[in-house]
Amino acid sequence: MLLSAMSALGSTARTAMSRIVVISDTHLLSPDLVTAGSAIDKADAGDSKMMKMSDDIMSAITDSIIGLDPQVVLITGDLTYNGERASHERMAHYLERMAQHGIRPLVIPGNHDCNNPYAKRFDGDRTAPAATVTRDEFARIYRNYGYGKGVKRDPASLSYCCEPIDGIVIIGIDSNMDENNTLTCRGDQTDTYYNGGRVKPETLQWVTEQARKACSKGKRVIAMMHHHLVPHFDQEERFLANYIVSDHNNIARQLMQAGIHTLFTGHLHVTDAATLYYNEERTDSIVEIATGSAICYPFAMRVAQLRPSHHLAIDTRWVNATASCPTLRQQGRQRIIDAAPALASMISGKAWNRLEGHIGQIKAMLENGGGQVNMPESPQQATQLALRHLKEVLSRTLLAVVEGNERQQDVESIINQGKQGTKAMIQEVVPSQADALWEFFQNDVYPRLDPLVRSVLEDRNAVGTPTESHTDDLQLDLIL
Repeated sequence: MLLSAMSALGSTARTAMSRIVVISDTHLLSPDLVTAGSAIDKADAGDSKMMKMSDDIMSAITDSIIGLDPQVVLITGDLTYNGERASHERMAHYLERMAQHGIRPLVIPGNHDCNNPYAKRFDGDRTAPAATVTRDEFARIYRNYGYGKGVKRDPASLSYCCEPIDGIVIIGIDSNMDENNTLTCRGDQTDTYYNGGRVKPETLQWVTEQARKACSKGKRVIAMMHHHLVPHFDQEERFLANYIVSDHNNIARQLMQAGIHTLFTGHLHVTDAATLYYNEERTDSIVEIATGSAICYPFAMRVAQLRPSHHLAIDTRWVNATASCPTLRQQGRQRIIDAAPALASMISGKAWNRLEGHIGQIKAMLENGGGQVNMPESPQQATQLALRHLKEVLSRTLLAVVEGNERQQDVESIINQGKQGTKAMIQEVVPSQADALWEFFQNDVYPRLDPLVRSVLEDRNAVGTPTESHTDDLQLDLIL
């Protein structure tokens, strides 16, 4: 009895001191696939990811992780730029460095990682196809990092289950759809690529069975997958459907009922945490901690400390520099600011597509009101209109979202700046009717937008409902 008690105390002590590091969306591009030239420069310049520096950043992250000395590292998908075999092999090199220091890395694939028709190399001024990997090849490359001995595998997917820390079970959930991709290099007629997420019914059954078995033995479960399960802002499934798994509410409820209350994800490149409550008493919930891309500002990583009574204390750290780039953080921040035109193009493009069949009617209606009407005549003109009046507020919003804890920003200032930019747009398009249309916007249009705006900028979920929640994005204390 004494020996059993001492053994139990020893196990508890090891768990209490255990540390887990989480990173995501490393998008590593192997240096072997890059020859300097305009091809890589052009691809890098048009992206908020610091793609050309991905290898330097991964080296700095590896050094930081070794310095933190965790027991486990979780990488929640999109390990590579576009699923290049050489990039996977390069990632395995960094994971081996961690393993040599007694750290156990565990990975799960993202939508970029397998069967990717866009895998390529950059040769000076040109690009050329590069070998990608199948799902079986992915499992072989990462056989020591989630897919090898001592790990339970789901027969239907790349999901798995293991216990890297006494009493703590990790379940990696494969949420990808790359089995539906087609590749001309493999004989298909076209290249197609699916970046949306889903959990197969048979995989969901397997995951919940593993979770229940673990919980029945008094163990606690932490899950990870690439796509979101919990909306990080209201109506995410409507506006960013490819970033959240289909049937997410049902899947979340089943995972919670099986004993999974903590989930690490990535994919959207935001450092955000969200809680989904299932009853007004708030006794049943699941918390999802999304980690931003490791090669995007603010270059986040999560450090989770297991404490007594099954508490998980999560802190957020940043990579500020690499050996070759002491100003990494400043350069990355500017990339986010410079992404405002792309966001404006996406928003105006979607709006234009929804209104395209009615543009003429809208213009005619405005002209009937009298005065000059300066309607955009193309999505490109609509984008330029938005940028003239909303560029700065779009940049401020992007920075707030990617940095996390948006409500610490001057939310009312951002909202008011957005309103004033909208007012200026109305003034430019229909100067003679601007006052009346602005009054209509304030009284009839914006009140319907306000809950969504508040959800994004005040970091709230289920705004205005009994299960409304706010979860700190950067520092959390959870009970597993």
